[in-house]
Amino acid sequence: MSMRVKGQEGRGRRMACDLVKTTAGAAIGLALGLVAAQADPVAMVLDRSENVTFAAFSELYPGDVVTLGETGHVDLLDYATCREVRITGGTVSATGDGLTVENGEERELRPGNCLGQKAAASDSKGLAVTMRGIVPENKVAASLMLRFDDDLKARFDTVLVSFAGGPPHEFPMDDRVLAEMPAWSAEGEEVPVEIFLKGKASDGTVELRQFTVDPLQVGRNTAVVVVK
Repeated sequence: MSMRVKGQEGRGRRMACDLVKTTAGAAIGLALGLVAAQADPVAMVLDRSENVTFAAFSELYPGDVVTLGETGHVDLLDYATCREVRITGGTVSATGDGLTVENGEERELRPGNCLGQKAAASDSKGLAVTMRGIVPENKVAASLMLRFDDDLKARFDTVLVSFAGGPPHEFPMDDRVLAEMPAWSAEGEEVPVEIFLKGKASDGTVELRQFTVDPLQVGRNTAVVVVK
């Protein structure tokens, strides 16, 4: 003979429903987390006021929100438009479509520095550009940060950086490489930079990117270049 306690079946059904809801919620949360983890960054923090929680040279991913209050500011390298912008006040939200500013003021500081691949006359691969812009503060670039896209990281495992024809410095191909620039005292004189990308394949593939940096025109201690 079986005994049933009044109300027990109802509680059991409710517990089963709650378990299904909890499991479904966890699955949705996991799926959203995986989407966020796979999303590409949309901007890099170049500089910020003290009240901003995001560190300099950290990247903003879809879902990130920077709260600036009334007078706080953040300087960003917008990857979608390849511009350096300053946002003052309000909030900045990173989305899959780029950056959204609410209740704040956006001002372009200068065009960004984004290197692509271009065939030169000698059939070597590279791009010659000059980094220029307004000088918002009296800062001279002392280091160079290179930010590589996923395609390059998949094809290459090593990067060598040479300043002004000097000996190259070798780095592993990570998301970002930070190289110290040589002392450059000549005002208005540009620093020639060459970066050599060494392939993962055993065929000795090497690609070259060439550009110049004017340390006085960068406007901050670290010059940032996006390499694609």
